[in-house]
Formats: sequence, C-alpha cells, structure tokens
Amino acid sequence: MLLMKCPECKEYIKSVLLAELKEVECEHCHATVPVANVLVSSNGFTFERNDLLRRFFRYRKLLDEAIEERNSLKGNSASSEASQRSIEKFLQVLQGMMAGARDHFRYTFPEPILARLGYSQQECPGAVYNVSMDGVCVEVAKTYPLPRVKTSMTLSFKLPGQQQLIKITGEICWARQGGTPNDNREHTAGVHFRQLDETTRDILWQFILDKSRDLPVEP
Repeated sequence: MLLMKCPECKEYIKSVLLAELKEVECEHCHATVPVANVLVSSNGFTFERNDLLRRFFRYRKLLDEAIEERNSLKGNSASSEASQRSIEKFLQVLQGMMAGARDHFRYTFPEPILARLGYSQQECPGAVYNVSMDGVCVEVAKTYPLPRVKTSMTLSFKLPGQQQLIKITGEICWARQGGTPNDNREHTAGVHFRQLDETTRDILWQFILDKSRDLPVEP
C-alpha cells in the first residue's frame, strides 16, 4: 500500500495508485493536493518510496535469497514451524516493498482471464494473470513454444464484466519455461505494452482505478 500525508489536514492518504497520479483527493478533508513524499507500507513496516527505488536491486537480491531460504526450509524435515512462519512473514514484507516500488499498480485477477496470444508467427489460447497500465503476465500451454524475450506478442482479451474486446501489442520482457523436471507448470511471460491507443488506455485505467478502490486498506 502507498500512502502520503495530506498537506492540508495532516492525515494519511492511502492508495495503491499514488505512484501514477500527479494529484489526489484526500479521503479525509476532500482537498485535492499534489502527490509528494510517498511512503510504502508493508505488513506493519513503512519505508520512503524514493529510498526504496535507490536500493531496489539490493532488496530484489534479498528477496531472491529469502525465497531460496523458504524453499530450503520447506524441504528440510528438521526445520521448525516457527522458522517457516518467520521466513514467510519476512517474504511478505519484502514482496510488499517491491510492489510499492513499482511505477504502476498491478492488479491480479482472482481467476486468470482467457486470451488469444499471437507470437512467433502463430496464434494460440492463453491466460492473463495480472494487468497494469504498462503490461501483463500471461500463461501459455507448455505444448506451445516458449515466447522469446525481446520479440512481439499480440493479445486479445475481455476484462471481467466488460464486453469490449481489447487488442494490444507488446514486447516480451521475460519468459519462464514450464514442463521441466523441476517445474510442471505452463510457460509464463511478462509482456510490456507498446503505445496504447487512447480508448484502450482509458478502459484499462478505469478498470484498474475501480479495482484499486475495492482493495483492503492496511490499518
């Protein structure tokens, strides 16, 4: 969760969209104020967002190491439940920090939405797991080729509760192969949108804005 102190009433404004806004209406005094001095709140801890951005790769490495430690504890029958709970809590804090450092809020669908994907001169069914104003995470059946990084992908999908078909072209920025001996899941890939037309941008922004209002707010 992102928050900032309202310069008018001194209460805290809370919104996952603060990194994407230039000004915001205070939920307490209803004054419209410029966005500044944004903080990141994660599981009871609060950090200055600008400080997180300066140290992003350091915390990213720490998160990767914590995930490895969590997996190691799960595979060790001698590890205590208290140790496993502690590492899970630590992971939640780090993941909340990383989410707060993003430039765009990422909404994760309760259930992946169906999509048509086009890449490597083929079209195939797929699923969209999450969406932001700059990209999506998609899943592709492992029977299809693994999407190649730095190549194009076209996506067609409908947002939940909407009838309009959204068509977007993006660049594949990362891909993880599924169906390996250590990972029987499907292929997954991150797609960064290329320039969005005004209609598509408005539809995405309104959807993300509406969903952000439904999220629980940390006390």
